[in-house]
Amino acid sequence: MSVINQMLKDLDKRQSEQKNSAQAVAPLTAKSSTSRVIFIIVAIIVLNILGIFSWQLYSENQQLKEQVQTNATAINANNDRTVSDVVLTDASEMVDDKQSAYQAPFVAVDAASEKSTIVTSSVKQAASDIADELSKQSSVSAKKPVNNDSVNINPLATSLSSNTEKMSALDAENVENTSDITGRKQVANVAKATPSLTISRTQLTPQALAANKITQAEQAIERNDILKAEALFEEVLLIIPEHETARKQLAALWYGKKSYQDAVNLLSQGIALAPQSEEMRLMTARIYYEQGQPRPAYNVLRPVNYSSNTELQILLANTAADLNEHDNAIVAYEKLIALEPHVGRWWLGSAVSLDSLGKFVLARDAYKQAITRNDLSNSAMQFARQRLIELGE
Repeated sequence: MSVINQMLKDLDKRQSEQKNSAQAVAPLTAKSSTSRVIFIIVAIIVLNILGIFSWQLYSENQQLKEQVQTNATAINANNDRTVSDVVLTDASEMVDDKQSAYQAPFVAVDAASEKSTIVTSSVKQAASDIADELSKQSSVSAKKPVNNDSVNINPLATSLSSNTEKMSALDAENVENTSDITGRKQVANVAKATPSLTISRTQLTPQALAANKITQAEQAIERNDILKAEALFEEVLLIIPEHETARKQLAALWYGKKSYQDAVNLLSQGIALAPQSEEMRLMTARIYYEQGQPRPAYNVLRPVNYSSNTELQILLANTAADLNEHDNAIVAYEKLIALEPHVGRWWLGSAVSLDSLGKFVLARDAYKQAITRNDLSNSAMQFARQRLIELGE
């Protein structure tokens, strides 16, 4: 019985130990499963974060690429537009500027020479690559036995085709680089060769403009282009109404066309602007006197009866005598005698006016002076001698 009891005790002890071990294992197992779940969750979160980060990097990379391509396209377009504008500007300026026309061929020659140099260098490089490849292929074929099938030809053809592709790509790149360099060089040459043209306008003064038009009008008169000359003189008077030369010449043209009243009106306007102008008064008086109007002629000349102008005093004396204003005629003749005492006509005119006023003694002396000058016409000489006889000489 003791053995059985002992065995039962052992069994109970074993069962109690198994229960204890089971209880000990269970928490461990639960603990390990919980940590595994946590680890899996953390791993999933990390993977998600990495995926999101990778996707953001990829999106940013794509956006950067698109931005770079867009900027490159815009830059190329701007460069092309700039080059085309410069070339067009250069072409338009070459039409007017011979210097630019002579410089353009040299620019093209420089660009062509630079392009040929780049292409030549690329061809030489490709040729050297082909020669190296052929030498390698020949050395390999020398080491290997020759078969009936042409096995070694394919590598050579492949090499040649690859070199050809390299050359075409290189040529395309060189052409692009050459065009870019050529465009830049053209822009630089255009900037250097294009001369600067400065246009400045000088505004003429009214006096200078009037002088130019007077010269043109005189040339038109020489060409017998009267209408052109009249128009130019009128333009001068519009610019400077006080311009006496233009007014007198225009009045002379109108007088020559027998437009007497227009000429008188034009001269009257000038006299109103310059009352002391003797020449315009004289021209106006002549027109009146030739038209049989001595009174307006005399009235025009009377304000300047002090003048030392011989023609003016002659016309003043004649109009005064025609109007029987012999006192004024005598004054005019006395001025003429003072200016030209050797002229017999002035003495004769004074004698006639004195004779008309009944101043016979003074008239007789004046007749003698006129005959003494011996420059009268035959009829005037006979008249003077006849009057001396009648006056008691």
